Amino acid sequence: MRRGGFVVAAGVLVLPACSSGSERNLTDTASLRSTAVSALLKVPIGTSPVRGPADAWVTLVEFGDFECPACGWEEPILRNLLQEYPKDLRLVFKNFPLTDIHPWAEGAALAAGCALPQGGFWQMHDLLFANQTALDAESLVIYANTAGLDVGAWRRCMVSSPPAQVVAADLALGTSLEVDATPTFVLNGVRIVGTLSQSRFEYLINQAGTAAAATGVSRSRYYDQVVLGQ
Repeated sequence: MRRGGFVVAAGVLVLPACSSGSERNLTDTASLRSTAVSALLKVPIGTSPVRGPADAWVTLVEFGDFECPACGWEEPILRNLLQEYPKDLRLVFKNFPLTDIHPWAEGAALAAGCALPQGGFWQMHDLLFANQTALDAESLVIYANTAGLDVGAWRRCMVSSPPAQVVAADLALGTSLEVDATPTFVLNGVRIVGTLSQSRFEYLINQAGTAAAATGVSRSRYYDQVVLGQ
């Protein structure tokens, strides 16, 4: 079913996205998603980078690829939403580099991951999305400098195994949840595939926040208790 310029299939919002082999159009994506179940997806936060308060009513998890144009298009909207909902929205980033079509995506994911121990993940994240056409190794060093990182420590991290393990774990989690396109969002357990306008995101966040508050569960426990079932 098509509503307001996007496709709704079995409780899943499906929009233009990057995917292996191509950038999907709405019809192709809808056909692939038509058998998806509408049950809440249980996406643990773990040690993934987070923007926003831990007790937000709404948790938005992004499975993203730094080289994906659709992900880049969505970034300013996400930043606006975080400013609009400073108490009620939490954004979580998980890596899903589509290496068969985006050759620099995995290196960019490692670069952001190696900024995390120095508290610079989001600075690097923003720089990578602002420079999606220049994600080669030399450019990554420039961004590390711009982000104010200790570049020597960052370089050593880049050739170590922990950041690669984090990316692999994010990929495995996404694959287990049938993620195969970016951006894929999970909003309080509900899957959204592809790009979404700010106004549509606002509608969904307002709807999810109202429903969460109505449960009577505390803000600090809502995601773990209701969405994750813990």
